[in-house]
Parts: sequence; structure tokens; C-alpha cells
Amino acid sequence: MGILAEFREQNRNFWRYFWKYSQIIILIQLIINFILVPILNYLANGIIRLGHVNYISYTNAIFLITKKPMVVIGLIAVLLILLLLVFAQFTLLLVSFQAIKSHANLSWWDYLKNVSKNLFGLPFKAFGFFLLYFLIITPFGSIGMSSSLLNKVKIPEFIIEWLFKEHLPLGILLIIVYAIIFYIGLRWIFVLPMMIFENKDIRDSIRRSWNLTKGRMIYYLGIFAALIIVITVLIGVSTGLLIILQSGFDHISFLKAIDFPMAIINMTAIQLINYLTSIYASGMVVLIILSDTQTNYFYPHKKHRSHKWFWGILGTFVMVSFITYDTMYFNDWLLTPPVTISHRGVDDGNGVQNTVQSLEATAKEKPDYIEMDIQETKDHQFVVFHDNTLKVLAGINKRPSQMTLEELKNTDIHENGKTTKIVSFDDYLNTATRLHQKLLVELKSVPGNKADFVKLFAKKYGKQLLKNKDMVHSLNYNYIEETKDLLPKEHTSYILPFNLFGVPLTNANAFTMEYTTLNSSFVDDAHIQQKKVYAWTANDTESMDRMIFMGTDGVITDNLNTLKKEINVLFNDASYSKRISAYVTQMQDPF
Repeated sequence: MGILAEFREQNRNFWRYFWKYSQIIILIQLIINFILVPILNYLANGIIRLGHVNYISYTNAIFLITKKPMVVIGLIAVLLILLLLVFAQFTLLLVSFQAIKSHANLSWWDYLKNVSKNLFGLPFKAFGFFLLYFLIITPFGSIGMSSSLLNKVKIPEFIIEWLFKEHLPLGILLIIVYAIIFYIGLRWIFVLPMMIFENKDIRDSIRRSWNLTKGRMIYYLGIFAALIIVITVLIGVSTGLLIILQSGFDHISFLKAIDFPMAIINMTAIQLINYLTSIYASGMVVLIILSDTQTNYFYPHKKHRSHKWFWGILGTFVMVSFITYDTMYFNDWLLTPPVTISHRGVDDGNGVQNTVQSLEATAKEKPDYIEMDIQETKDHQFVVFHDNTLKVLAGINKRPSQMTLEELKNTDIHENGKTTKIVSFDDYLNTATRLHQKLLVELKSVPGNKADFVKLFAKKYGKQLLKNKDMVHSLNYNYIEETKDLLPKEHTSYILPFNLFGVPLTNANAFTMEYTTLNSSFVDDAHIQQKKVYAWTANDTESMDRMIFMGTDGVITDNLNTLKKEINVLFNDASYSKRISAYVTQMQDPF
């Protein structure tokens, strides 16, 4: 069967049993988001608290392994439970959809019995395979087979940028690894359904899936590409038309009297379209996988209650929540403007990072803060510099700690078509003070910093930082705790490169989180602890909007002017159509 014929066939299958498929997907999402994820978070955080561990990061990994082995074992146990639940989720989807295709009228108890049979019937040696299997199929999360249980299995964007900027061969190797993973994931796409429906062991399932997909890579890629195109066009056209319609109510004089209620209606319609499209994407992917799967299952036909009252209550709740959210959003009751922070003191390449040149240029745009980095020099002074070595900016394969401050100040650095000198923190701070520009100072944790790095910094600059109302943050947990001890009134933030095990226990006033793994749960939990959250580094309007809608207190960006314009659209522009457009750009991809 051709690609388009196969796609049309599965599309007909989906719409034939749309309501039944939708019930399965919705109920699984409810169970995961409101039961399983909270339980797993509670278990992980409970293990961390009972073990008297303040935070989990690569910086304390060796300490945890050597000094807190029970905490490590407990967290590994939670990970194993997570993988079992992911297996159960996909198994439940496959079993349920196959039962619906077979015209079986099963109860949830029947579905769960089938899942339990597959889950607990697995040989122990199979578990290692599924550890690899679900990590491999993670790339398919972008085309429907996603799981919020696995949403943290991703490489933070800043690591990818760092690889391509400073270690290009490793970056190229990463692309090759991703390509191999994607290829294997596609070749293994039928392993799980074959184990479930054809009662095959792992080895036979892998061999059978490999043979089934042999020479058909283009075929399956084409089907998934068709699904992506259909969904993209569907969302783009429908949301575009609704935004254009709202623009008419915003700007045509005799329609302005009802612009607000129409904004609520149009926004609610967009939310429903997005949610229904995500259901369609998930359903279509499962049906495509099942299309080449034979089944030895016998589904008994049973009558059971449809629970229409449950779906009526749930539908009403969803509609009320959408309308309530939209009303609060358009009345500015929900969002607050974030603090604007220029990353490394530049805006859209207007200078060399971490220099007086870029500081003076960017300060004219009046960001709330300019973020910059400091390191210790060979003669125990402080220099403004980000990278571990001078190789990228100056072509010198040395660390700042291997050169004196005077040598560094006489070193040319190049970026964005501009050339200037490395600057001392004394000169940078004096310039910022003169310009009345507040700073967010990152204490870099790099080789070469001495044991009294923070103590020396606090003694030399503490009073001026407090007077200027500057802030301090660092990836090094100990640096932040030491800064707070030495400068208790200083506003400090602990930098987290990824969101893994919830909100750490720290005396810091805030957290600086890499934006690609930041979610609203972390923001809400941090706010409960009365800690602020700053997101880094959001450089496009979509990521900026997502951080604003998430409720972050500040956004660190390389494109300050873009961020300020987006904040103006969200909070100062009276046009409902523009507000809706901003909401649409920050929505997660439904597929």
C-alpha cells in the first residue's frame, strides 16, 4: 500500500472510532498527570529529603555516590519504576486501540488485566532492553508517541550550543549519534506490539521488526511526515483564521463592543483545537504502528457502563477552566512582566560579550539587569570572562587563571565583527555604577579559582554590589551558600542546568534555570518556597512567551530588544488578536 493510501486508511480508522480512542488517550493523560507524576515526584523528593541532600547536580555526583549511596539507590529505584510505568502507558495504548479495532467492548478492568499480564510477565532480562528501548523512541515524542513521564529525557540546549561552539567534532558526533538513534528507533518501532500481540520474545521481536522495516524507511518516514504536515496545516489554518477574525473585532469600530467576549470564544476554540489535535496525533501514531501488527489476542465481547456522567462532568470542567483562564489572561490577572536580563551584556550581537563596549551599548536599552561572568586570574584578581579558555575569543589556548590581570587586559578578543580588550571586574563594575545599570554577576566555577575565591570577592565588592542592588548567581552550590553567609542581604540565585528532581533546598533567593527543561511545576514549587525563578537563555519569541506564560520572574536573553517588544505586546498592547497570537506561539507542539 502506498504512503498516502496507508495514511488515508489509518485516518479513516481513527475517525471511525474517534470517541473511543479519545477516551483512552484522555484517561491515560489524566492518570499520568494527576496521579503518577505527583507520586513519582513525591517519592524522589522524599528520598532526597530523608537523605539530607540539598540538591542533585553533576557537581555533587561523586559525593552522592561515595557518601550517600542509599539516596542514589533510591533514585535509581524511582527511575526503574518510571520506566515500568512508561512501558505500561504504551502497552495500555496499544492494547486498547487494538481492542477497539477488533470491535471489542472492554471495560477498563479488562484493559488493565492485559497490561498487567504483559508488565509482570516480562522476564527480568527484558527490563534492560526496555531501558534502552524507551530512551531510543524518545525522539518519536515529537510525532505523537510522547509521554510526560519521559519529558525530562533531553539534552539541554546550552550543552548543544557549547558543543558546536567550542568542541565542533563532538557536536558533529552528537548529530551522528542522534541519526543512528533515530534510525534504530524506526527499525524497532514494532518490537513492543509484537511482544504484546504475537507473544514473541525480545530477540524474535527485534528480528521481526528489523525485517519488517527493511527497505521501508522512506515508506514509514513518509507516513509520519504526512501526519506532521496535516497537523501543521490544520493548526496553522484554523488558528490563523481565528486570529484574523479576532483582529476584525479588535479594529472594526462597530464590532469593538463585543471584542472581549469574542476574544474569550476564539481563545477557547484555539485551546480546544490544540488539545484535539494532540489526541489525533497520538491516535494516528498508535494506529500506524498497529497497521502491520498481527494479534493472537481474543477479546471477549462484554457490556459495561459508558459513564456518560463522568465525561459530561469532565467536559464541563475543561470548558470552565479554559474560559476562566482566558478571562484572567485578557484582564492581566494571570501574568506579570518578567525582569529583563541581557545575557553576557549583549543584545543581538551589538558587541563582544562581557566587555565594557557591549555594556555601554546595551545599557542604553535599559534592561533591568545585565548578566556577566567573572573568574579569578593568576594574580588573584577578577576578570570578566565566560569561557574556560581564551581559545574561542582570543585564539589563545590558556585559562584566565594562567594569566595575570594585566596580561588579560592587554589581550584582544573578537566577536560579532568587533574587537576590544578583556576587562577587569573593577572597570566593569565602575562603568555599570556610572551608568546606573544593575548587574547579575555569575561566579564561574572553573579550574584555577582558589579556595578563598568567594571570600575574596565578597570582601572586595560586597558593599558596592549591595549599594547598586546587584545580584549574584552561580552553578556552584557552595559558592552560593558561601556568598549568602558572607553577604546575607545579597540577592543570590543558584543556577540549575536542568530540571530533574524538583526544587533544591538552599539559602539562595532564586533559581536560574536552563529554559528547555523548565516547567510550570518547578516555577510553582519555587514560588511556594518564596524563591524567584529566572530562565536562561530564551532567544526567540516562542521561548520567551513560554517562559512568561510559565510565570518566571525574569528572562535572560541574547536578544534584549526582542524580549522588550514581546513584553510590550503581552502587557501594554490592547489588541486581543496580538495577545492570542502570543499565546499560540508559546503552546507546546501538539505532536
